[in-house]
Amino acid sequence: MKKNLSNNMKRAAAGLCVVMMLSGAVPVGVISGVAAINASADTRTVYTPPVVSYLKGNKAVKLSWNEIEGAERYAIAGYVNGEWKMLDRTTDTTYILSGLAANTEYRVAVIPMLNGKYVKDFSNSIVVTPKPVYPKLTSIQYNKTYHQFRLNWNQIPNAECYGVAVFLAGKWKIVDQNIPANTTTYTSPKLRPGKTYKMMIGAKVNGKWDLTNVNSRSFTVTIK
Repeated sequence: MKKNLSNNMKRAAAGLCVVMMLSGAVPVGVISGVAAINASADTRTVYTPPVVSYLKGNKAVKLSWNEIEGAERYAIAGYVNGEWKMLDRTTDTTYILSGLAANTEYRVAVIPMLNGKYVKDFSNSIVVTPKPVYPKLTSIQYNKTYHQFRLNWNQIPNAECYGVAVFLAGKWKIVDQNIPANTTTYTSPKLRPGKTYKMMIGAKVNGKWDLTNVNSRSFTVTIK
């Protein structure tokens, strides 16, 4: 009789435990340690990092991200020399990162402070770069004897090489795309005097040719 009563009590206790678990309650002493683990659990187990976007500026970028519920503040981090470093902190959801070098890429991330600690999850990192700097034409020299011209431009940061293009028959055509980074001049072949050409100078940076705003960067040359 006592054995049956003991078994019935155990089954009742087990049933009560299941009901309480399904209802969201945690019976103290039945599932040892669950409440304590949940209270001190790393926030990354249920954490979604902010989504970061940016706008290019002159030697700067403006970072923007969505608000994280419960965040006390945010830290802007940069990946420098193989490790993440805190660059600055803010309570806003935008930040202007200034003092950047033109034509240079930077990896950055935004992490929130939750419960007094920064969540060091950098999975939302993005690569940013400020507005590009284009080669600017500084002068054109003409040789009337041989009907040639020479273009001169300024050197830009991190240029791998330079290129010169001409607009012919409604399309841009490359004249030379293998001008070394330490060379900032181009000399044309002999051409017909009186002929006018629309041209532009480009630079290859980080393995890519920046061809944005081509028309505003173009200029004309008239052979003499």
